Amino acid sequence: MKTIVITGASSGIGKATAKYFANQGWQVAATMRNPAQETELTALKNVKLFQLDVTDSQSIAKAYEAIRMEYRTVDVLLNNAGYALFGPLELSTEDQIRRAYDTLLLGTTLVTRQFIPMLRENGGGSIISLSSVGGVLTLPLTPTYHAAKFAVEGLMEGLSYELYPFNIACKLIEPGGVQTDFWGRSLDMTKGVVDSPYGQNAANYLAQMTVPASENRVQSEMVAQVIYQAATDGKRKWRYTVAAADFIKYRRSMSDEEWIDTMMKNYMGEGQSTNKQ
Repeated sequence: MKTIVITGASSGIGKATAKYFANQGWQVAATMRNPAQETELTALKNVKLFQLDVTDSQSIAKAYEAIRMEYRTVDVLLNNAGYALFGPLELSTEDQIRRAYDTLLLGTTLVTRQFIPMLRENGGGSIISLSSVGGVLTLPLTPTYHAAKFAVEGLMEGLSYELYPFNIACKLIEPGGVQTDFWGRSLDMTKGVVDSPYGQNAANYLAQMTVPASENRVQSEMVAQVIYQAATDGKRKWRYTVAAADFIKYRRSMSDEEWIDTMMKNYMGEGQSTNKQ
């Protein structure tokens, strides 16, 4: 029986992926900051919960040892834990900026480094990291989110070369808008935007982008299916998009100048809203 480790498995894509892999007969090490609060995954016989906070290196090491004792080796690591800081960089606090990078980039890096030995000793497997359409193109008011997601893309590409001889594949999942509670659970807003120099320009865009749900967003279960595909297809393929291919193609059809003009019309309230996960 194969084993997957999932970070941020308490909700959204992480929880949907834990369920999907368990239903496919996999053993699932579902990690989260507060496993005592989780009730749904505990009902699945193939799933075990482990405490892991990706922003705490001691927590990562402790979870690694517990998972190693339970399973000895793993086949797939899924870096899924998420966070987004929304608002002008000038108004963002240092704590908010550090949390963005600690969760999305440093946490992903440290968790990945920690679990490489188990994958190597297994004789191969996959490290899959949740990127985003925001790891390919940029939108207004999320500079730290884009910076981290762009960096995760580079991390997975760069790491793939040194792990290739050990039959370990590094892969990226790039979702577009996903129907989760991400906006309420993992979104942090800068304060004082309305009364700041950015308020007049940003107000309309903030209203568009913080809508908590939309029928246009794909379900978490579809992302879980693509993650399963990435974990099992045996391909040396870096990127798997989910509800994002058309948007990426749209961006690549434009010059930088054309894209900036399009985004600024959107930002200033002259265009159509654009959502991302």
